[in-house]
Formats: sequence, C-alpha cells, structure tokens
Amino acid sequence: MVFDQTLEGLFVRGLEGRVTPTLRTYLKEVGVDLDRKLLPAYPFETWCSCVRVVARELYSGTPEEQAYHALGERMVDGYRGTMMGRALFSVLQLLGPRRVLDRVQQSFRSGNNYTEVRIYERGPHQLEMWMNEAGPTRYLVQGAILAGMRGCGVPDARVRVLSFTAEDVTFEVVWREGS
Repeated sequence: MVFDQTLEGLFVRGLEGRVTPTLRTYLKEVGVDLDRKLLPAYPFETWCSCVRVVARELYSGTPEEQAYHALGERMVDGYRGTMMGRALFSVLQLLGPRRVLDRVQQSFRSGNNYTEVRIYERGPHQLEMWMNEAGPTRYLVQGAILAGMRGCGVPDARVRVLSFTAEDVTFEVVWREGS
C-alpha cells in the first residue's frame, strides 16, 4: 500500500498548479479522486497507474525514464512540504549523507508499507543500494533519492541505475566528501 502523504506529496504539493482538469479526470479513472479527501492508503497498482498517467500527460514526448525521474524529484520536494515530510527532513538534515542513506528504508516506509532496502558499501562516499521497487517506478525512486539527498544538504549527489529486474533495482549512489 502507498500512503496518502505520498500521493499528497506528488499530486497535490509536488505538481501544484500543473494538475489540469483533464489530468484530474484521468487520475479519477485510475482510482484517485483529487477533488475529495485522499484515502489513507492506495494499492501499489493504483499508485503505478496514477504515476503512469501523470508521466504521459505532463511529460509527453519525454522518455519514460526521464519523466518518472522528474516525478520522483517533484514528489520528494512536495513531500517535504507535508507535516510528515517536514518532520522527517528536519531530522535527516542533522544526520549527514551516509546516515541518511542508512535510513532510506524507514524514509520510504513512511510513505508505503512495502519498501525493502539493502546497502552495500563500495567506498567512503559510494554505495550500492538494492530496493524491491518494480517496473518503471524505479526511476521515480531514483529521482526521489536524488531529491532526498539534496533536501538533506547534499547538492552534488549522483544516483544511477546499475541493474534491475521486473521486481527490483540496484542503484549506485555517490556523493562528494564534506557533503
């Protein structure tokens, strides 16, 4: 399940001013009515359908990977404006990049009930991060991790997809010393 604050972070706050009446209709058709109070949680499939609809509508002509990545960044930037997001980021800013990355699973679990993460150290400022993220939403997660690092005071972080299957993804995360 994906919790309401995740949908609020992307569709209400992250895309503020960009959700057209047509897009609202498309979202309603796949299970999210932005004209009503959001439900406490939505099935993962509904979340994926909503993200797909928004990516196609707002980023038509853009490669799917880039559209999802941009939505991931907007989601985190919007989530930082929610009550839960403000509280979470105020704590994360105190931890530093490595400790923030150690908490990625807990951070994502504040927005869903399924994320699993495994971290493999590759150097003092480099790691591999395995996540059980399925399908094209892996690129949304990539953008979210990058925006999360920026939100924690690490402006020069890089996050790239190393490998993936239908059920999971492995990212490389690199940041500069002193961040």
